Amino acid sequence: KFFKDGLEAMIGPSVDLLFANESEAMGMAGSDNLEDAITYLKTRSRQFAVTLGPKGALIWDGTKLIEIAPTPVKAVDTVGAGDMFAGAFLYGLTQGWDHARAGRLASKASAHLVTAFGPRISAAQAQTLLQGI
Repeated sequence: KFFKDGLEAMIGPSVDLLFANESEAMGMAGSDNLEDAITYLKTRSRQFAVTLGPKGALIWDGTKLIEIAPTPVKAVDTVGAGDMFAGAFLYGLTQGWDHARAGRLASKASAHLVTAFGPRISAAQAQTLLQGI
């Protein structure tokens, strides 16, 4: 709630791609209901991803809502998980992948990140994550 006015002033009437976690999405919508938040975000962003922590993610590709299954792990440090999700998702899009495939990579990468302390993974770990996506 505390950032809604500032965010709306910054993005104007619409933005191309928005990333938010579940509580941020509901805060932007002024609701405690995720479905209301999704409806609101569709009016403010052409595409978006809402991360749901251990419940996966929801991605709006501009025409359909895509559910991204979680990658089950034991989280020890969530610092950087949202940034990792966004970075991996954007990597996938720049490779020409569809939103579902990019979302699967993002889920896998952010899940891997939270299994250890620190906000980074190695180049070798990144290459391993790309396999099977």
